[in-house]
Amino acid sequence: METKTYAKPDPPKGWLWTDDAATYLGVFFTTLYRWRRDGYGPSAVQHGRRRYRYRIADLDAFLAGGDEASRTDRAAS
Repeated sequence: METKTYAKPDPPKGWLWTDDAATYLGVFFTTLYRWRRDGYGPSAVQHGRRRYRYRIADLDAFLAGGDEASRTDRAAS
């Protein structure tokens, strides 16, 4: 039986998937999950049913302590 592997698609330019965003921030991907659940952390945009992406500019603002990137409930364009 042949095992199928699915490559995850590249996010749009300037965006990262959850696991890449976690590496970028230096945290575990489960930390980003908890932050989304609790309404904290950088803004995330849901892409599909279980996949989220993060704008690199929002990650940088979150690292710099910017308030505009500390809410995950706002919609990104």
